[in-house]
Amino acid sequence: MSTALIESFKATAGKPITCKAAVAWEAKKPLDVTDIQVDPPRAGEVRVKVMANALCHTDIYTLDGHDPEGLFPCVLGHEAAAVVESIGEGVTSVKPGDVVIPCYTPECKKHDCIFCASPKTNLCPTIRGTQGQGVMPDGTSRLSKDGKPIYHFMGCSTFAEYAVIAEISAAKINPGADLNKMCLLGCGVATGWGAVFNNTKVQPGTTVAVFGLGALGLSVIQAAKLAGARYIVGVDINDAKFEAAIKMGATECVNSITCEDGDVKKWLLGKEKWGYDYTYDCTGNVNVMRCALEVAHRGWGESCVIGVAAAGKEISTRPFQLVTGRNWKGTAFGGWKSRTEVPKLVQTVMRGEMNLDPYITHTFQGLEHVNASIDALHSGECLRAVVQIADSGLKPQTLPKLKGNVKVEGGWMKQLSHWSEACQCEMTFSVFLPDQKSRTEPLPPVLYFLSGLTCSDENARTKAHFAQEAGRVGLAVVFPDTSPRGVNLPGEDDSYDFGSAAGFYVNATTPNWNKHYKMYDYVTKELPDMVSGLFPVDPTRMSITGHSMGGHGAMICHLKNPGKYTSVSAFAPICNPTKVPWGEKAFTGYLGSVEAGKEYDSTELVKKYNGPKPTILIDQGSADGFLQNQLKPEAFTAAAASVNYPVQMRMQPLYDHSYYFISTFMRDHVDHHARSLGLRPKL
Repeated sequence: MSTALIESFKATAGKPITCKAAVAWEAKKPLDVTDIQVDPPRAGEVRVKVMANALCHTDIYTLDGHDPEGLFPCVLGHEAAAVVESIGEGVTSVKPGDVVIPCYTPECKKHDCIFCASPKTNLCPTIRGTQGQGVMPDGTSRLSKDGKPIYHFMGCSTFAEYAVIAEISAAKINPGADLNKMCLLGCGVATGWGAVFNNTKVQPGTTVAVFGLGALGLSVIQAAKLAGARYIVGVDINDAKFEAAIKMGATECVNSITCEDGDVKKWLLGKEKWGYDYTYDCTGNVNVMRCALEVAHRGWGESCVIGVAAAGKEISTRPFQLVTGRNWKGTAFGGWKSRTEVPKLVQTVMRGEMNLDPYITHTFQGLEHVNASIDALHSGECLRAVVQIADSGLKPQTLPKLKGNVKVEGGWMKQLSHWSEACQCEMTFSVFLPDQKSRTEPLPPVLYFLSGLTCSDENARTKAHFAQEAGRVGLAVVFPDTSPRGVNLPGEDDSYDFGSAAGFYVNATTPNWNKHYKMYDYVTKELPDMVSGLFPVDPTRMSITGHSMGGHGAMICHLKNPGKYTSVSAFAPICNPTKVPWGEKAFTGYLGSVEAGKEYDSTELVKKYNGPKPTILIDQGSADGFLQNQLKPEAFTAAAASVNYPVQMRMQPLYDHSYYFISTFMRDHVDHHARSLGLRPKL
């Protein structure tokens, strides 16, 4: 956030703001870009500076006079990204400078709201009555022109430089997101994704028919493809839209007017005799809605109405269509619980798992071009026109590259690479992300697993047998690499115990190594910040473990950061590295002396530790070939005992130093952390 913008927020807080807005004075007339007054937020409200706004067909639908709830004069716009300028009394979930997506479907999160508590719906009714009347929850407007009130629109009104929204409509998102793209998640694209993932829950190997190939229909296709549908048909009256649909994942497309006999229902059933498992209307045409239902699969087909019909329109079909097993349903905002799940959608895009780029076909600089964006949308060649209203001064985060995403043990194993500021090179890490058992359950805590010499992020994730138990308790697990790679330092690949795959989790200070080998900062600061920013995890609850060099790393990270980690454990850790060959070599090479290594020696650190004392669980194999000359657990346990630090040291008879040993006792370690993190009752 730019300093100038923050200072401007301080100057305007609590005062009316005069700013530009695109006012719809009446239906079927161009928007008037003019100065309006935006009052300060009242209790439970937030005033935001709008950065980018995507034009949605619902805005045009209202401007054209088709919306039964359309009120004039109003400020349209509801698909935006913004920055909080000021907050009203009692607002706690956001603060000035936070980045938000205004959501027309609010989420109050109150304990007595049966809608927010239910995983079945997102239709929180807390402010529905006043929102539909074009006013704020207290029944008045914050928008005016020369003293004349202007109606709010869908609780957002983002065709303006500033807007006032309810706190329960503000979804706080990662500030590193590209706001010129993420604004699309305020309505259309998110709605299509949610219709697939939430409302119909498309299953792999199924068939899908999508009617209407605008941005909404394409988002349904994109999501259905990701869900594993085997056959997806796109239906439209404009052949020019077919190429985009195929690129998004459609198997084939059909023109409902020019197909054989002009009978698209016959054409579709000619491809799938009993109909399609899932069908979607993305047109708002009630005749299309009927057709979509009637080509749904006999016995179990689901047809979802997404498009908004014009005022006074009604849908109809023969009851026989429903008696024979077809299900007719609808969706609002894709069923997403706005404040809880929109931030997760943003993270999904930032991780590279869903792409927004194909939707943005037109971009306009400045609110004065809003009517040009409307013309673009009317042209039939535009999916989404984004009007960039202001510059937040926030630099979009350099996003990671998704290298792998594999389903395993009730979760997903994801591998990503990214530019590391700490290590000044590309780094790779893996994350196991458990599937949430319920949409309303808390975000999972995180366990960091630091690996040993010669390893990468891949060893433990494939050999440690952690996933079944982690998936069972709902624990996310992060696997960093063990060093920078490919930075071309002299000697980095000369030996197994120094340089590549041997970063020792220190911040190097010696020449050559001090630019890149900042593994301590990487695993304790940069990587946790990245993980909490890109994944739906609880950033306040994390624990740490590791093996050998990584066990050393886990213990020093805990001992140097009292209270940061809820729990800690280690497999065969290097406990007293200043007294063993591995440590002497690493500390001399990275830090210039063994003496300097005392700041990274658990046996030395525990003697002066001052903070919470979670029990450290250590498993050690008695047949470990490195036990006597490299690991020295007895030195650490003696030092810990001298200061009354609790350690549970388990010597495991006849086990060695390998992943056979780790995998045997991994379940105990996951259980140790799960109980400390509140995922299981404490013993």
